[in-house]
Amino acid sequence: MRLKNTIIYCLLFFTLNSYAQNTGSIPKNGDEFVGPFKSWLNAKDGFGAKGNGVSDDSNALQAAFDAVAKGDRGTTLYLPPGTYLITRTLLMNYHINVSIIGADPAVTVIKWGGPAHGTMMQVNGTAYSKFDRITFNGNRVANVGIEQSWDFKKPNFDTGNEYADDVFVDLVFGINGGNLKYGFAETAILRDKFIRNTAAGVSLGNFNALDIWIRDSYFQDCGVGVTNTYGAGNFRLYHNLFLNSTISDISIRNTGGFSIRDNTSIGSKQFFNAGGSANPAITIIQGNTIIDPVNTQAISISNQGPTVFMNNIIRSRPQTTGGPVAQFTCVGQSTSFIAGNTFTVPNPVAADSDHIEYDDRVVSTGSLNNLPRPVLPGVEPHFNRQVFEVPAGASADVIQAVINKAASASGSRPVVHFPYGNYNIAATLYIPQNTDMQLVGDGYGKATSLNWNGVGAGPILVIAGPSKATLRDISFRGNSSSTNILITNADQKGSRVYLQEFIQMGGNQGLIADQLDHTIVLGYNVEFSGLQKAVSVIGGRLAATGRPAEGRTIIYSGAESSNRISHEVSNGGNLMVQDTWYEGGNKSTFANLSGNGFFIADGDRISTPQQTDVPSVVMKNFSGKAVFMANNFNDRFAISGNGSRAKIMAIGLMTEDYPFVADTTSPRATINVLLSRTRNHPTILNRTGSNKVTNLGAFNQKFTADMLTDMLKVQPVSLNTLPDGVSDIRFYRVMSTGGAKGLDITAGNK
Repeated sequence: MRLKNTIIYCLLFFTLNSYAQNTGSIPKNGDEFVGPFKSWLNAKDGFGAKGNGVSDDSNALQAAFDAVAKGDRGTTLYLPPGTYLITRTLLMNYHINVSIIGADPAVTVIKWGGPAHGTMMQVNGTAYSKFDRITFNGNRVANVGIEQSWDFKKPNFDTGNEYADDVFVDLVFGINGGNLKYGFAETAILRDKFIRNTAAGVSLGNFNALDIWIRDSYFQDCGVGVTNTYGAGNFRLYHNLFLNSTISDISIRNTGGFSIRDNTSIGSKQFFNAGGSANPAITIIQGNTIIDPVNTQAISISNQGPTVFMNNIIRSRPQTTGGPVAQFTCVGQSTSFIAGNTFTVPNPVAADSDHIEYDDRVVSTGSLNNLPRPVLPGVEPHFNRQVFEVPAGASADVIQAVINKAASASGSRPVVHFPYGNYNIAATLYIPQNTDMQLVGDGYGKATSLNWNGVGAGPILVIAGPSKATLRDISFRGNSSSTNILITNADQKGSRVYLQEFIQMGGNQGLIADQLDHTIVLGYNVEFSGLQKAVSVIGGRLAATGRPAEGRTIIYSGAESSNRISHEVSNGGNLMVQDTWYEGGNKSTFANLSGNGFFIADGDRISTPQQTDVPSVVMKNFSGKAVFMANNFNDRFAISGNGSRAKIMAIGLMTEDYPFVADTTSPRATINVLLSRTRNHPTILNRTGSNKVTNLGAFNQKFTADMLTDMLKVQPVSLNTLPDGVSDIRFYRVMSTGGAKGLDITAGNK
């Protein structure tokens, strides 16, 4: 850091440190909505939409969509309260970094008044955009609420989109993805409601419909909640509530990688149905609560797996007197790992011979009568915070003056708003410690971008901990030597850094968790691409001395591509990577582990070329614990050096290569590989289907339980308030491009 910037930082530290955080300014659960801002276009004031439920607003809304897509007057369109009647499909085609935001789904409604079987809104070739806080009412006439897909005629591949706090009611399909044959990938569906969608709430339509992340959403009286039976693709479901699905809550036919975690089902015909297939589908069903399914078989899986079925509770109806409740069988043999589940009928599981089952139990129905119904986070509230506007195109000194002014209002979570456009930053911006301010732009990428054009390494932005600062809908663009975002002094006991839909594109290093003994870094739906090192976790002083504290980095879902090293753990660092999709070239490594540390890969797809000089996983002189659960690997594990203190467990892998473990350690590492399958096997012709491979080591329940403990004790929780003096730093849809370092989170002061 340059001397000039250091002096400025010290002055800010002493002059602004007295502004105390007020934890009460932050919602006790979840977060909030901010806006609308003056830079947002308005569907009523600017385009003549009536919103009275009687006038046809199709032309007005389409004109508003076209204007915001063009982007010369703004990149965000606001729909004030009203019922907007439409009679034809609204089109958002071939655009990027667009936002369409309603006031609240309870009062902002788009209602179908057109012909039968219509589509209300089409999102074609549109990426890194969001469509939030709107009710799509099909009026029991329209077929589809939103069709997101790509026809391959013009850019863009549709990725990085968000649908949050939306309602889809009285439709055949709520969100229908991929029916134009391409696209529908890396899409976040958050806190949405799907009510009376007679075919499906969310349906995937092609083999490129990948990584659909659905969280905290509500499905009531739908045919199927989420499915790919009308096409293909894969999805991940977390903490959703399904009520009275008439066919099933979840169904698949075409195979892929699926994670079904921490959901609740009440009164549905069936929870999960996977139709017959000789092809593998890695499926994780974990931590779900299934109450009173109509069918005896709540779970029916008829493909090869591997399937992981852990820690679920299934309360069958009182009239159900026997199983199987969960069935895992397939022509050609399936593979399943079954552990820690609770049932209420005898003989609850039917599985092919290639399975492990332990710690399941059968209890009385009455003992589960008081299972709680989950409380889903509601629509994010709007608090009308005080807004400090940054002048369009402002320089760093002007922006810093606005930040300083907002800091004087700390305790009320003030908003520093950057209207759409570019901001050239020649000197580091600082958010002082002990502030709860929010820095808010108008969206990803070209919408609002802070671009480093100063001398030296920056950073562009420093957040001084302890902090309750929040960043939303904003981008940072660095150069080959800059740090884009630096968080300092972030390691108070109980601290948290929360990253939702954070993206790092290009540069040297992406996310660095540097010597954090106490801070939990949480990434949801994050993306890293084109980096030398995507995620680096360096253990703190306690971890380095073999006394690890609670600090760890957890990526709960995401997509990564073309990184030289995607995940690196050192010095006792602790990293869990769950439900990510990684694609890389000849020099790409998914994980590089050395020295002491803890690494968990759970439910990941790792697509790297086979038989190159660089394996998918490299462990050299590794002396910690590594767990690989239900991953799909194209290439091999290379384990070398001193393995005397290394413990490695793999359960339920699908591999494209065989053999896939190259172990040259001396002394030998402890390696246990169970219940895995391969496509590349001498008995399989034309690379279709898969065959089981011989276990490496025997199943040992004590060793397995010990290795899985660290993974199973981590459970996603809804955001809550943290005490004063503890960092609670939140990023929502923040993009970082280029830079020597993208996001550097450190325990000290750099």
